[in-house]
Amino acid sequence: MPRDGKPTRDKILKHSKDLVLERGFSGMSIDMIIQRSSISKGTFLYHFKTKNDLAMGLMEEYIQQDERERIEALKHVEGIKDPLKRLLAFIQVFIDAFEKLNEPFPGCLYASYSYEPVLFDQGIMKGITDAFYRWQHTIEAMITEIQEQYSSVMPIDKKALALHFTTVFEGAFIMSKALNDAKVTANQLKQYQNYIKLLFKK
Repeated sequence: MPRDGKPTRDKILKHSKDLVLERGFSGMSIDMIIQRSSISKGTFLYHFKTKNDLAMGLMEEYIQQDERERIEALKHVEGIKDPLKRLLAFIQVFIDAFEKLNEPFPGCLYASYSYEPVLFDQGIMKGITDAFYRWQHTIEAMITEIQEQYSSVMPIDKKALALHFTTVFEGAFIMSKALNDAKVTANQLKQYQNYIKLLFKK
């Protein structure tokens, strides 16, 4: 009976992601992955023929996990009828998750790849763009529902306000690592949440 290679593949992907977040994709070598994963080069090449294959595998897994988190957060708030309360609760899901961290969040693979776009094919970069748009469209749809029931205290750019959610994440990840403060991301999300509260009134 053939051995299940998924645990080994998962281990390679985990250690590869850690190395990318530490060093960038160009600063990571196959030898580093082999050493950290405690595998042979033959085992690595069985799962990933090239470093580009690995890049695609890493991003596919990351996008899938990101999508699961988005969908789970939506499920968590789907029973809330008031659209403003629903958006605030959606943000709170992530505040609660990041408040549990004792160490700075290691970073975002989307950002790491975006810093070195010439290393990756257009398919990978489009996957990143599409992922960002899914988050933007999710928030934007909630804002549209809010605007049907609430007025805003000032003119807003709906698309920019929706994209601001992801912008907070990306900037907070960098600051959290730079300041060695695990609470930066949760605190920045709270500020975004407070801003949403201030923008809308009945």
